[in-house]
Amino acid sequence: MMFNHRIDTFLKENNITVVFLDDLNGKGLYIPKERTIILKSELPKEEQILVLLHEIGHLINDENVPGSYNNYYAPRSKMENKANDFMLRELLCSYLLTTGAEPADINCVAFLECEKLPLSLENDVKRILSEGTTKIGIC
Repeated sequence: MMFNHRIDTFLKENNITVVFLDDLNGKGLYIPKERTIILKSELPKEEQILVLLHEIGHLINDENVPGSYNNYYAPRSKMENKANDFMLRELLCSYLLTTGAEPADINCVAFLECEKLPLSLENDVKRILSEGTTKIGIC
């Protein structure tokens, strides 16, 4: 697969298949019954990783949210927030491992811009960093 070692290991250990499709309407989706993540093949590698992490967040968290993703706004919103939270934690974990930086030294806006993520996630990044390194990612 070769996204990065941590992601590839997680996918293999959890028997998750990743499939690339050309004509996907969105950027990606997770099919729970198939344990399959589908990614839009036209996405650049960096964006594939962002979408993949988001979809893994669905895999890990959606079963714990009562309600239907497709039929109700509140559960869907909560599931999307939890998937984004997982993605951010993983990106922050990777960033900390790569740079050797301390969480207190991270500029949230610069981090989001580096990862090409919307600045609307700034408060989420601040919240995650304030929780300490033991709660950041699966690293």
